[in-house]
Amino acid sequence: MYLFKDKKEIEIPIKCKFCLKEIVFSVSSEEYKEVRKFPIKKESVHGEPAHKLIVFINQSLEVDDFEIKDIIEKEEDILVSVNLTKQVLSEIDLSEEEIELYFRITGREAVSLGELSILTGKSKEDCKKIADKFMEKGLFKEIVGTTPHYAALPPYAALVAQLRNFSSYISDIKSQIPTQLDKSFDQLESQEKEMENLKDSSEVMLDLKEKMLTQIHAQKKEFGDTISTIDQIRNITDDVSQLGDLTKSLSEDQIGSLTQQFETLNLRTSRIIKTQIDGLKSQFGDIKNTITENLKKLRLGVIQQAVGDIIEKIVSARLKEITDNLNVQLSVSQTVFADELRKATQGIDTEYVSKLKQSIEEAVKNIEGITAKSEDGKESAFSEIISTFDKAVKMAEEKIDGISGGISQSFGNIKQVFSEGIVGTLDNTLGDILNRLELAERTTREFWEQSKKARGSITMKGIWFIRSVESARAHINDEISKAKMRVLIVAPNLSDIDINMIKDRPSRINFRISTHIDPSSPIHESILQELDTMDNVDYRSRTKQNLWGINRDYEEVILCVLSKTEFRGENITEIAGIGSIIEEHIKIFVPILEDAWVGARKDVLRSIKSSFTREPIETHIIQPVLEEPLIIKPVRIEPELKLQQEDKKNEMHEKITPEVPKSSFLSNRIDEIINKLDSMTGLQVASALERFQSEYVKREGYNSVLKIIHTTGIELSNITALLNRPERENLKLSMKVWKQKLNL
Repeated sequence: MYLFKDKKEIEIPIKCKFCLKEIVFSVSSEEYKEVRKFPIKKESVHGEPAHKLIVFINQSLEVDDFEIKDIIEKEEDILVSVNLTKQVLSEIDLSEEEIELYFRITGREAVSLGELSILTGKSKEDCKKIADKFMEKGLFKEIVGTTPHYAALPPYAALVAQLRNFSSYISDIKSQIPTQLDKSFDQLESQEKEMENLKDSSEVMLDLKEKMLTQIHAQKKEFGDTISTIDQIRNITDDVSQLGDLTKSLSEDQIGSLTQQFETLNLRTSRIIKTQIDGLKSQFGDIKNTITENLKKLRLGVIQQAVGDIIEKIVSARLKEITDNLNVQLSVSQTVFADELRKATQGIDTEYVSKLKQSIEEAVKNIEGITAKSEDGKESAFSEIISTFDKAVKMAEEKIDGISGGISQSFGNIKQVFSEGIVGTLDNTLGDILNRLELAERTTREFWEQSKKARGSITMKGIWFIRSVESARAHINDEISKAKMRVLIVAPNLSDIDINMIKDRPSRINFRISTHIDPSSPIHESILQELDTMDNVDYRSRTKQNLWGINRDYEEVILCVLSKTEFRGENITEIAGIGSIIEEHIKIFVPILEDAWVGARKDVLRSIKSSFTREPIETHIIQPVLEEPLIIKPVRIEPELKLQQEDKKNEMHEKITPEVPKSSFLSNRIDEIINKLDSMTGLQVASALERFQSEYVKREGYNSVLKIIHTTGIELSNITALLNRPERENLKLSMKVWKQKLNL
């Protein structure tokens, strides 16, 4: 292979348009041989951020095309972006169908109502409503011309709506923050007032203190009464003294009753002491419970523990000591009494009585000592309780006052900080945001207005451009709907022509169609059957499919060029066209369309058309009447054979007939019109000129003089009366000039 020149591979350098680095791709000779279809696709991932360079190399080992992709781009991100755009557009009252239409139109330079109708499948009236809505929303601008066109604008309306909504949201925040802050501080102040109620707790503490002291004094009094009850035990000495006197007077027969009295005395003493001690314990327990419950209300756990320890240590210890001493003394007394009684049984004397008296007196003295000791402990315990409780109350008052004052001061400081510092700063920040939003909205609106007013390079008044297949179909349909006399249509395919548009036009309008026709296609066959029913339609088959255009009454012309190529494995059709009503442009473009008509094959189409319309013809041979009529069966002639015979005759006729009769025929037509001018109205002259144009186009093709004839015919069609002498003379002179220019 000459491209490789004994090399195993060839390096093809290309500069990446993204990172401006030179990337080298290599193609080996073996790889080149194995390629069945060009171009060769090569890829390279490089750069920072990483991106992919895709090149397409043709059979000459040259870069035919390239593409750059961001490798981190994900379809999900694109989908999110599209969904977000749809959401923004839906917020300005656009339906799903309208949003899809806006996306399809975006990127097209200008669209007509006909193109919108093809894209949406709706009527032009519905498309006009959609276009008006888009203009109202600021998504379209109208390009005023012979045919209304619309250009899609960026979604400035959606952007302005988003900015306005955000600005309104910030304004609401700015206006609501002081109110909400005041409400919040009102709630805090109400809670602060509840905390200020702690100041009234000093009175509660004083009441509690007085009640506690009253209860403590009451308990102290009850404790004193209990001690006085213990004093009653001292009366036992009197009984013992009487016992001494009684002992002296007793006799042996009274010993039994004396024993009984000792037992009674022992039982009485035990009961009295036990009852009083238990009552004293119960009263001290009540005092402890009362103090504990009141201290619990104040939630002063340390003080409660201290008071409980004092009560437990002093009162309970003293009572236990009293009880133990009494139990010991009573046990001793009882033992002594039992011994003495036992001795008394043996013989009671004065020594026994004195010893008994002495023993009881010692017991009484012990009780008195215990009582005195209890009295001292009682006073000391109660004094300590009162002093500790007083200190606890004062400490609680100080803590409560400190807490209340601290809370009030803290609330005041917080309110001042929020009101002056935070709210002020936030207000300034929100004000700056609102100013920036207002500036952004004004800027966006300015761009919006500029895009609406921008005239661009196309006014659509004299010329307009076509960049899509839908646009070409729409413009051709519009021209068909405006036709008055004759129309020449050149299309790439027969199915690209809207036959219904032609059927809806009057039969006086002459249509010529030059397009690619495939007789084997059922769609083409059905269209041809419809065309065969219309006498005002002629069609020819054109092999090439590179043109799309229309000539309407020599007033407007549209010419588009097409290119069908394979791009990255896909078959695409590129189209570029222009439409114009300017006479100079019509003179340039119409000959191209006429050449497409003349170059199309008409003989094949005639045979196709005849096969659709002609039925087999049965020919009856009429014989002269004889004496005995002879009836001959009809002979069936095949259509194809007859057509071939007709074609041969036509070919022979064309060979034999000189070209002069064509010119003479057309010249005779003009001469007939000139000779009849004196008796013809302006409308009749216009009709005659129109027929002459049709004949000339069929025989000779297009000529720029026909445009002048067409314009003159339009002017004459408005005159329903006979032409006056100056008008006739001017017209005759013009027609002679036309003959010269047409070479007739």
